[in-house]
Amino acid sequence: MKYYVMLFLLFLGMYIAPLSFRPMITPDEFRYAEIPREMVESGNWVKPRLAGMDYFEKPALGYQMTAVSFKIFGYNNFALRFPPALATGLTALLLVLFLRRYTRNDRIAVMGGVLYLDMGLVFALGNCAVLDAQVTLFLAGCLLTFLPACLAEKWDMPRVVLLTASGIFAGLGFLTKGFIALVIPAMVIVPFLIWEKRWKAFYTLPWIPLAACLAVAAPWCIAIHRQAPDFWRYFVVEEHWIRFTGANIGQHSEPWWYFLALLIPLVMPSGLLYPCVFRGLRGQWGGLFKQSYMRYLACFFIFPFLFFSACSGKLATYILPCMIPIAALGGIGIAEYFRLGGKYRSFRGIMIFAGVIFVLAGIGGMVIGFLPFPEAVRDALPFPAELFRRLIPAGVTALIFGIVLLYQRNKSWNRNLTAFFAGQVPLIFCILWGLDPRFFGDKTPYNALKVLEQHIPADAEKVIVHRACMHGAAWTWKRTDLTLAWSQSEWDYPIAHGFAHRYMAPGEVEKFLRSPDRPKCVLLFPEKTFRKNAKYFPEGCTTFVNNELLLAIYPAAEGKR
Repeated sequence: MKYYVMLFLLFLGMYIAPLSFRPMITPDEFRYAEIPREMVESGNWVKPRLAGMDYFEKPALGYQMTAVSFKIFGYNNFALRFPPALATGLTALLLVLFLRRYTRNDRIAVMGGVLYLDMGLVFALGNCAVLDAQVTLFLAGCLLTFLPACLAEKWDMPRVVLLTASGIFAGLGFLTKGFIALVIPAMVIVPFLIWEKRWKAFYTLPWIPLAACLAVAAPWCIAIHRQAPDFWRYFVVEEHWIRFTGANIGQHSEPWWYFLALLIPLVMPSGLLYPCVFRGLRGQWGGLFKQSYMRYLACFFIFPFLFFSACSGKLATYILPCMIPIAALGGIGIAEYFRLGGKYRSFRGIMIFAGVIFVLAGIGGMVIGFLPFPEAVRDALPFPAELFRRLIPAGVTALIFGIVLLYQRNKSWNRNLTAFFAGQVPLIFCILWGLDPRFFGDKTPYNALKVLEQHIPADAEKVIVHRACMHGAAWTWKRTDLTLAWSQSEWDYPIAHGFAHRYMAPGEVEKFLRSPDRPKCVLLFPEKTFRKNAKYFPEGCTTFVNNELLLAIYPAAEGKR
């Protein structure tokens, strides 16, 4: 029982407690906040809208989960990030239950969950308002409930329930991020069945999950078709076929080895323990993969990883589901390492290495925080040098953490591991507390937008917002009547389908501002963009600047007065 308590406390400390600390980052967090807010305010929970315009990049469930969180907790950072944090914890729980079922070992099960929670990619996406953690939860639910149903020897109620659950999870994943939630389970299950030579399963097992998936997805699919008949054409062609096949140049184009190069950094800091994993499993690989569940985990990692590596567009977030089998293998390997007595020097060497890194980082953090900077350095920084003093507590905590790891010489492996994982929690708190919004410049515009909002005249008839500021302004000012300016970006589709009046190209902005019957209006632009393109903006405006954002107020022209 104590292992499960430790896992739960680690989840609370790393994923729930710090949710409110960090400022919102544009554009992603503002985008995934504003769409659910508009659902709540409009009462339309079927059709996603961003800044009042149709937004069809993804289905609605991910936004609906955040909207429910807003209804419960209000419009705040905690409510915004609670769904991905909860999804991450539930994914770890599913992994623990899976490992407990097949290993009959609580230590292995909990260690798999702990390693998953401690991976850098998992932590980043579990504390950020994007949808990757939610879709990973549904993929884990689909795949980890399918295997026991597949391996069952007879058709009984538990098998039917597991297959139904697998289909429900697949349907929920589809409603969160589309067809990828169906493709990944297929590319894991099919190779596994071939590897196991379970030919009959191809004809008997898919039907219950398929029916359950359709039952879950159909209501919203029909509802969105009725409200927006063109949704499915756009969603299938633009968001899936073109992006993943490379029929056009994919978004975020990267070489095939991109994920391979990122794999080790993304699993840190728990990745530090993987030398122990491989030492513990040394000489056992052949026997290990004679077990069906290990073959399944291998397929879970290999084929999605290869698929995403072959896609034309790549983001590090895409391989989040691959962290599940890596964590499972890690739990098994570490348990085997210590079962053999932990006689190797790997673990002790890892603790020394980690301790030295944290000691040096702590000393460096305190030095940076306390010492004055030369004038040239201070001028070159994009933020006040005094902000480094906010990181002094993080430096002190890192130093103490490193000393504790170095001190763990002859202590039990339980104490070593507890120190390694638990010590990261206060360090995370101190780092997040020290991250002043000014560190991020215009990437955290909330406070600046609140200040600038006070200068917007109540009788301004038009508010024109640069594309880079649109997400933040819509969320901060709680407005859906903003006019998009300069470039269309992700609003290409709505502007081409009924919302052309909500967009102004640079020439149109200039024409509008120089019009003799121009009404009183407001512009929100990045200050550098406004100054650089001064030819488009006539004189006679009043400007206010805050955190690299510029608000320009134009009075009504003579012909409008």
